[in-house]
Amino acid sequence: MNTQGYAFDNASDQATVHHDALADLLDGPTRDALTELGGLTGRRCLEVAAGAGSIALWLADRAAEVVATDIAPQHIPAHPRLVVRREDIVTDQPAGTFDLVHARLVLGHLPRREEALRRMVAALRPGGALLIGEFAHPSADFVVDAPDPATADLLIRYLAAHVATLTARGLDTGWAQRAPAVFADAGLTDVRSGTTAGRWRGGGPGCRLLRAGIPQLRAALLSHGMTDADLTATMAALDDPRVVVNGFPFVQVSGRAPDHPGPA
Repeated sequence: MNTQGYAFDNASDQATVHHDALADLLDGPTRDALTELGGLTGRRCLEVAAGAGSIALWLADRAAEVVATDIAPQHIPAHPRLVVRREDIVTDQPAGTFDLVHARLVLGHLPRREEALRRMVAALRPGGALLIGEFAHPSADFVVDAPDPATADLLIRYLAAHVATLTARGLDTGWAQRAPAVFADAGLTDVRSGTTAGRWRGGGPGCRLLRAGIPQLRAALLSHGMTDADLTATMAALDDPRVVVNGFPFVQVSGRAPDHPGPA
């Protein structure tokens, strides 16, 4: 996906690495949350901003009928129970209604996030479930371990530049905490929230995700005080297994459309 406010581009040379790291890092907790929402066989599911389609494929493999949307859907593989559509959730209302709508790391990036959320809610059948997943603000104690103080300082400066870069593009790291109230205001019921947090080691999925973002964000990172030498050293540090950082908390929020819509 690449739309206003979203900093990462599916056409980037780093897109495959980025998608693979996201899948390795987040598909486990995402699958767990989806499973808790009920059986998938025969369910009609919408995957918004599907990226490389790892969750869309997982849903289809469980006998769901899946529509996967993205404004740049070229990385989504074919599957007999998967329909791919080129759509932007900010401006396009998904056609049809669904038993399940899922979006991951989307709304937090979009300045028009509540408009996009309303489109997802409108796509739910009565009793249907919406699940979103977002990163919350990283811990102030970002660096747990590093081979030397200079590397620790570099990573702390990189995190500040990373957050400033994405915030300038529209990222709201407080969105995950506000989302349950917004779900309730949108008329969803049985609203629940859960957080997965852990440490990321250099070379692991979380650090690979950060590393893949550096070439895509390079110009903006330079404008936020990093140098080319800093960025080269940061990429090396993120590959170093001696580096351990506190990963970004991953917050998932779910809610259901009422079984019987209220009066018009």
